[in-house]
Amino acid sequence: MKRSIAFFGLVLGAVTALSAQSISLTNTFGGNSDNVGTSDFLKFDDDSDKPDVVVGDRIQLDLASNKIDSRIRLNIKGDTNFSNAIQGYVNFRPIQTVNLIGGNKFFWKWSTAGAYLAAIDDILNHGKLADDNGGGLVINIVPTDSKVSFTAAGAVGAQSRLDLNFGAQFAIKDLFTIGATAQDVTTTAYSLGGYFALNAVKNLLLNIGYTYNLTDSTYIQGAQHVAQVSVGYTIEQIGLSLYADLLTGFNNNSNYDEDTEEYNDLDSGFPLYGALRANYKFNETLDLNGSVKVNHILAEDDNVTTVTVYPYFDYKTKYGTFRSGVRVFFDDDTGYKGLNIPFSWQVKLPLKQ
Repeated sequence: MKRSIAFFGLVLGAVTALSAQSISLTNTFGGNSDNVGTSDFLKFDDDSDKPDVVVGDRIQLDLASNKIDSRIRLNIKGDTNFSNAIQGYVNFRPIQTVNLIGGNKFFWKWSTAGAYLAAIDDILNHGKLADDNGGGLVINIVPTDSKVSFTAAGAVGAQSRLDLNFGAQFAIKDLFTIGATAQDVTTTAYSLGGYFALNAVKNLLLNIGYTYNLTDSTYIQGAQHVAQVSVGYTIEQIGLSLYADLLTGFNNNSNYDEDTEEYNDLDSGFPLYGALRANYKFNETLDLNGSVKVNHILAEDDNVTTVTVYPYFDYKTKYGTFRSGVRVFFDDDTGYKGLNIPFSWQVKLPLKQ
C-alpha cells in the first residue's frame, strides 16, 4: 500500500507539474546520514582501520501551486537495497481551507510547532497532525489579516490494519502555538501528545511537549511517558545560534515491543536523549557547526550511554553547498568507538518560479 500511494503521488505530481507556480529540484550527493539518506561517506572502527565507503544520492522534487503542493523524494542508497526508496506526498486543496493529503511520507507537512527539536533539527513523529503516511483530511483556517489560526486533521494510516490518526493546532501569531495529536487510536498502543511553542520573544525558541505511549524510537527509546523540551537563541550581532534538546522518559516502562504492542518494565532507570548544537555564520559562504548528542538506553542486563561529537561545516558556492566534518562515537563501556567522515554536495535548481 505504501508503494502504491507513493506511485500515485509521483504520477499526480508529474501531471500537475506543468501548471505549478513553483517547481524546484534538489540533488544531494555523497554519504551523510543527516541529509543524503545513507550512512556516512567514510567509517572507521576504534582501531582506525577497516574503512567502509558509502556513496548515495537523494533527488527531491518540490511542486507548489494554488491547488496542489507536493514533495517526491528518491533515495538511492549506497549501503542498502532499494526498498522503500521512493517517498512523498501530494496535498490537494479543492478550496482554500480544505486539504486532502496522501502519500507514504509527509515529512514536516502539517506538524505542530511545539514538536520541533531545534538541536536535532527534526520534528518528532508524534507531533505530526496527520501522522506520517496514508491519507487524510486537514482543515486549515487562517482568516485574512488575522493573527489567529486553527488546524484540524484526521487521517488513515497506510497499514494492513485500521489505523486512525487525529490532530489539532491553535496559534496566535507572535504569542504561542499549542497542538495535540492522537495516533493509532484503534490499537492498544495508541499515543497521545500535547505540545506548546512560545512565539513571543524575538530570536528565542522554546518548545515543550509530552507524549503518552511514544513508539517512535528514532531518537529516544520507546517509553510510555516522555517529556521533551527544546530551546534556542540567536545572537544576530555575531551570527551565533545555540540550541539544546532534552527528551526523557519518566517511568520505568520502556523497550516497546511491536509484536505484543506492550512495554517491558525494565526497572533500571529512565531512557534519556539530549543534544546540543551551535551554528556560527563565519561569513556569507561559510557556516561552522558543532553538535553533541547523548543517548542513555535501557537494557535487560546493562544500560548503555552513547555520545556522538560532530563538528562540521557548510561551504556555499555557486555550484551548490558542500558539507563535511568528523563524527566521533563514544560509549561508557569501551570509550572511543570509532569515527565517520560525512560528505555531501547539495544543489538546488529552481525549475519554475
